[in-house]
Amino acid sequence: MVPGAAAVIPLFQLFNLLGLKDTFLGAILLYGSFSIPFSVWILKGFIDGVSPRYDETGFVNGASRLHVLFRVVLPQVFPGIIAAFIFNLIFVWNEFLFNYIIGGPKTQMIPYALAVGLVNAGGNVDWAYVSSLSIAYMILPIIAIFLFQRFLLVGMTFGTVRGEV
Repeated sequence: MVPGAAAVIPLFQLFNLLGLKDTFLGAILLYGSFSIPFSVWILKGFIDGVSPRYDETGFVNGASRLHVLFRVVLPQVFPGIIAAFIFNLIFVWNEFLFNYIIGGPKTQMIPYALAVGLVNAGGNVDWAYVSSLSIAYMILPIIAIFLFQRFLLVGMTFGTVRGEV
């Protein structure tokens, strides 16, 4: 729950010391360290909502643990997996601060490219560059949300108070 600006300087020093600054491995480790706890927090509510009776029924009928996991539990938590995926996609896709400070020209993502390539050599704003990159920037989240919108609504509203007494 710490804002990114409070953690950027220690993380910069750590990644610089470990030689992970301006590498894709460093970006993967950084975004994974922020995304995995958030995903676990979202998915915990979904997994708690799966009744243990389904597991027990599968085991009584001779199913293995993997069969129960993949055929019984995962279909029930699939909306939560999709919700966690969409939220993490939007977080990582829109993240600029860590990409700009810890990443660099070698690991350039779209927000970084938008900020760096905004002004051309003459000192003017290159509006064609900005508009084309902005359209490319919006395509992936729009397609992902469009494909998974029926699961996303269930994932966002799961666990809310429904007026039951």
